Amino acid sequence: MEEVLAKIPCREAQLNELHNLFGDHDEPLPCSLFLCGNMGTGKSVCIETILRLLCYRHVVIDCIECYSPKIMYEMILSGLGCDDLEVKCETMLDFTNALNRIGDTATKYAPIVLVFDRAERLRSMDQSIMCAMLRLRELCNLNICTVFVSHLVYDNFTFKMGVREPITIYFPNYNKEELFKIIFLHQKSFICYLLSNHEVEDEIKSELEKPELFANFLNAFLSVFYRPCRDLIELQHMAKVNFVKYCEPIIKCEIQAQDLTKLWRHISPILKTSLELLYLRISTANPNKLSPGKENSDLPQSYNFENTLKDELTSTKTFAQSFELPYYAKFLLIAAYLASYNPPKEDKRLFMKNHGKQRKRLQQVKAKAKISEKLNTQLGPKMFTLDRLLAIFYAILEDKIGLTSNLLAQIATLVELKLIAGSKEIDLDVSKYKCIVGYDFICAVAQTVSFNVRKYLYDFM
Repeated sequence: MEEVLAKIPCREAQLNELHNLFGDHDEPLPCSLFLCGNMGTGKSVCIETILRLLCYRHVVIDCIECYSPKIMYEMILSGLGCDDLEVKCETMLDFTNALNRIGDTATKYAPIVLVFDRAERLRSMDQSIMCAMLRLRELCNLNICTVFVSHLVYDNFTFKMGVREPITIYFPNYNKEELFKIIFLHQKSFICYLLSNHEVEDEIKSELEKPELFANFLNAFLSVFYRPCRDLIELQHMAKVNFVKYCEPIIKCEIQAQDLTKLWRHISPILKTSLELLYLRISTANPNKLSPGKENSDLPQSYNFENTLKDELTSTKTFAQSFELPYYAKFLLIAAYLASYNPPKEDKRLFMKNHGKQRKRLQQVKAKAKISEKLNTQLGPKMFTLDRLLAIFYAILEDKIGLTSNLLAQIATLVELKLIAGSKEIDLDVSKYKCIVGYDFICAVAQTVSFNVRKYLYDFM
């Protein structure tokens, strides 16, 4: 158990609780467990590591892949090694009968664990399926346990009938010190990634491999990225990209590795600018590759992060156009952008044909004179309500469609994709959102539906 705790740091309480619940081979397993917590908090890796440690017979089911009950049943039976049994299974009755046939041939009390990863997808199936899985041990003669892994809390799973509630284990977000400790364990992978991108001399290589240098970088990185992002997977990706940029002046002998002040001045603007690329996963350009079409392109040019960022943002157009959103979801995203960057009092003038004439007052003329200082698109997105989003959506959409549950579900999908920030649950009275994509991204999306965003932005009136 000590090796597991060292391999998965900062999850001692959850690992010990899982180990105590599963117990020994000759003890009955709990009927069901529910592991909840935000994405990137170690839920799946903890349960799978404990099951491998105990050598329990188990099957991990990804509920995104198993989008129908038939596929899910057959995947479970195949994972349990039912080669001699009929694997075709379409109903819960066929599934439990197959499990009972396994129980006739299995060793008494042999533990079996079924892990349903991304269990929130089960809510789209018939409710009786999850109700039966919660008390599966009562339906078959096996020492079996079902484990549900989800980023939603159990209260989001509503049932019409009474069910056996599972044992809930909560995985909290990592704090700043825990994130530092976890990412620091992967220092070797960061160094390998750096050396694969740059040719480094042996003396400088020994400086880059020192843990003090990597620790100083992580402190600077987390001081910028910890507040807007707590996702461990995304933080590791952004840290790996920015660590290369942090070490470039050391490789070029421009800054000494011990000069922390100059290194901070070098990396600080780069980290703040990298926040614009958070969650986009845009591949960074090669620092040594010159941009085509520039004058004196045959002359040597030093690496400029601002030029590289422009190249990355121009690739945003290609990235956005390849984003396979439904037709109405694109208009919802455009409406969210317009609601975030337009003042609410200007909606009538922007989106209604017969808005009446408006006299230009002296105060408005003076305010327009300072437009370069107070552009809404530069001040950042503002919060808006769901009813305002829908009003703008219907104003810019030429088709006349009704407000359906599928349309509202697309808003939750945009939140899930992190294109809109807000609650995933749709509430007409309480919900507030804001659009977190940039102008270049929304223009690229609007181009796919032949919509002119600039025409409906207050900054360009």
